[in-house]
Amino acid sequence: MSQKAPTAHHASRISLHPVWLVPLIALLVAGWMLYQNWASQGPEITLIADNAEGLEVGKTKIKARNVEIGEVTAIQLSDNFEHAIITATLNQGSQGMLHKDTQFWVIKPRVGTEGISGLGTLLSGAYIEMEPGRKGEPPEHYTMLKQPPLSTAEDKGLRLQLFSTGLAKMSVGTPVHFRGYQVGHIESVGFDTEKEAITYRIFISAPYDALVSDVVQFWVTPGLSLKSSARGVEVRMDSLETLLTGGISFGTTKEGLTGQMVEDMSRFQLYGSKQDAADHRYTQFLTYVFMFDEDVGGLEAGAPIEFRGIRIGTVQQVPFKGIPLHRWNEMQHPAIPVLARIEPQRLADTLTQKDISLEQWQTLFQESIDDGLRASLNTRNLFTGAKVISLDFVDNSKQSTHTGRFADYPIFPSVPGGFADMEQKLTAVLDNLGQAPLEETFKTLNQTLKQADHSLASIHAVSHELQQLLAKPETQQLPASTQQLLQQMNQTLSSYQPNGGIGQQLGTTLTTLQRTLDDLQPLIRQLGQQPNALIFEGEAPPDRIPSASSEPAPSRSQGAYPE
Repeated sequence: MSQKAPTAHHASRISLHPVWLVPLIALLVAGWMLYQNWASQGPEITLIADNAEGLEVGKTKIKARNVEIGEVTAIQLSDNFEHAIITATLNQGSQGMLHKDTQFWVIKPRVGTEGISGLGTLLSGAYIEMEPGRKGEPPEHYTMLKQPPLSTAEDKGLRLQLFSTGLAKMSVGTPVHFRGYQVGHIESVGFDTEKEAITYRIFISAPYDALVSDVVQFWVTPGLSLKSSARGVEVRMDSLETLLTGGISFGTTKEGLTGQMVEDMSRFQLYGSKQDAADHRYTQFLTYVFMFDEDVGGLEAGAPIEFRGIRIGTVQQVPFKGIPLHRWNEMQHPAIPVLARIEPQRLADTLTQKDISLEQWQTLFQESIDDGLRASLNTRNLFTGAKVISLDFVDNSKQSTHTGRFADYPIFPSVPGGFADMEQKLTAVLDNLGQAPLEETFKTLNQTLKQADHSLASIHAVSHELQQLLAKPETQQLPASTQQLLQQMNQTLSSYQPNGGIGQQLGTTLTTLQRTLDDLQPLIRQLGQQPNALIFEGEAPPDRIPSASSEPAPSRSQGAYPE
């Protein structure tokens, strides 16, 4: 019996050479480093800017309070090529600083009204500054500020919104003053397209925010102001910064006003001056139409209405734009209508009784009109020709021709005043002077002077004959008294001779008078034809046109033409 040999089974073994441990350890270290890098990275943010000037990938840092917290990782253009999209990665733990009100801006060298800043970046390069936020969820992207903010979210104070129409725009950083002391500044400037007004966001620092109440008003501070008074011209100039950039002031335009505190972002109107702000305090008024039969040049909207020097109203429109065509055609001599309003609150400031209703004021003014209160135009400034409407009581002889209503407004009676009244009186005097027989009067005076000339000649002849009579021997034999009488008569007649004292004076007077009469002849003739020639300049004589036939042209032989 045969036996099979046993089969040997060999188990395969995989042997790992120690050299393979090196890449395995390197792989584990790389994975650990990747994990550590991923775990140490903070959030990734996206910034939108107008341009990426001065920014570089991998070099530009992001700082908060001058502490590095991130780095720019990518820069690219937007899809519409209008903005630069900046991607940055922040350090771990920076998530708590990202909120809706977080702000970013570029720190680089700047020169502005507030001074020079960012000089340290000349060597290190520009970087992005972050102002940590306080509230709100972080958005998908942040829009970078064009300028560094002048105040941060941590600054305590009050933010307000101002709006103005028709005023020049002021820049960011313009100071806000209270009684000449800076308490805030303008943070941002915008434009409201719906209301067509410039908008400002201002910041009032604490504790000065307690000065703002619902009765304060804001106005533009001029850097240079001129004020004319009885003491002369007063010039006031603020600081150089205010002179160059202007400023905003606020306060109450009336003493004793108190109000309530306002909330953050309350709206106020910005006026052009403190006087404009004071004028807008008067909310009650009586509207009238003033009809003037004289020149209204120099009367503009905003001109005051005064009662014996005290302002009680304001002119609204010159001329009034609501003139009905049929009313204009009905007037034989159309007057110029001016729309204005009486502001009784201006008078109430000087009265002890403050609770006077508008109806009571209207009744009071109507009674005053019945008692002779009239309006007139007066020139306030002779150099500029500015005019005002003056109210005063006149006698019953001066009655206004314009009464009733005009375009649904009551007409305030008016009378000529100022230069118009003076012109009427002077015209009347000149009319009377023009009607007087001046030429006949001067002719009679001229004849009288000629007769006086003849009389002097006769006196001279008589004096000469008397001297001859005294020289005769027969006269010497007359009594002494008769001789003395003849000598006195001779002396008297000699004084009337041309060489005598009285004769010389009388001759000089007659000569001067004759010359004056000759000079007055053209004026007398002009006044007879145009009595108002003393006020209004007559038409200038036509220019003389040289005629070829008026004078013969010089010949060449006379040397009039060059060879």
